[in-house]
Amino acid sequence: MPKIQPAQDESLLGTVFSNLIRARNSVTRRTAAAVDTTCQYITSPEYRRNTHDNLKRFHNERPLWTMFLAIQLALAAVPILLFLGYVASVVLVGLGGALVFSLFWASIGLFFLACILLGTGSLGAFLFTSFIVFQRAVQLLNAMTSTLSQGAQSSQKQEEPEQPLPKAEKILRIVNVKQEDGQNGTHEEDSNSDKEK
Repeated sequence: MPKIQPAQDESLLGTVFSNLIRARNSVTRRTAAAVDTTCQYITSPEYRRNTHDNLKRFHNERPLWTMFLAIQLALAAVPILLFLGYVASVVLVGLGGALVFSLFWASIGLFFLACILLGTGSLGAFLFTSFIVFQRAVQLLNAMTSTLSQGAQSSQKQEEPEQPLPKAEKILRIVNVKQEDGQNGTHEEDSNSDKEK
């Protein structure tokens, strides 16, 4: 299809047609600049260059289609942007509501957790203190019983009467006494016999 050139005459139809072509070129340039600026952050420079060349070729080959698509995009851009804003606000409100709901129930759970931890911490401190007191009491009781038993043993040693000897020791003592008496008796007999002589 041949390119449409602006009319050279100064008629009313030529002026309108010329203004439409300028508007088409302006919309095309602005749309391409907006798309190019947006795509800078998303695509690579080579891909953008190829896309730009394809759009330029499509515009040069089919200018009426390009004008139609540009007008449709320009008119549909506002409702599409409004719809995207609506969806984003619904998502944000939903996420905000979910966040508030979650934080509310998490704070209630945190309150119960703090109460339970306070109770278990107090119980643990009480059990630890009880263990320390019990250990000290056992040590004190052991020290007192050892002191009392040592005092009782020393007093028992002082007051303890002579314990009876076993039979074997008794027999040995008796034999020793008799032997000593026998030796004393023989000395006396010897001295008596000497006197008789």
